[in-house]
Amino acid sequence: MTFATMTQIPLASAYLCQDCNCISNCSKQCPACASAVLMGLAGVLNREPEVKLEFRFVRLPAMAA
Repeated sequence: MTFATMTQIPLASAYLCQDCNCISNCSKQCPACASAVLMGLAGVLNREPEVKLEFRFVRLPAMAA
C-alpha cells in the first residue's frame, strides 16, 4: 500500500458494508457495491474501558472453639 492510497476515516463516521465488507464514510449507500446494508462502527468499536472490580476483604475476629 502506498502513501497515496492510504485514507483516514474518523470512527464516528466509519460504516461497514455487510454485503462486501468495505469500510467507508458514507452512511446511506456503500460506494463499492451500492448496498444499503451498513453498520456504524463507532457503536461497536468505540467502547468505554471496562470497569475493574475491586474486592475488599474485611478481617473478622477469629472464633475460638
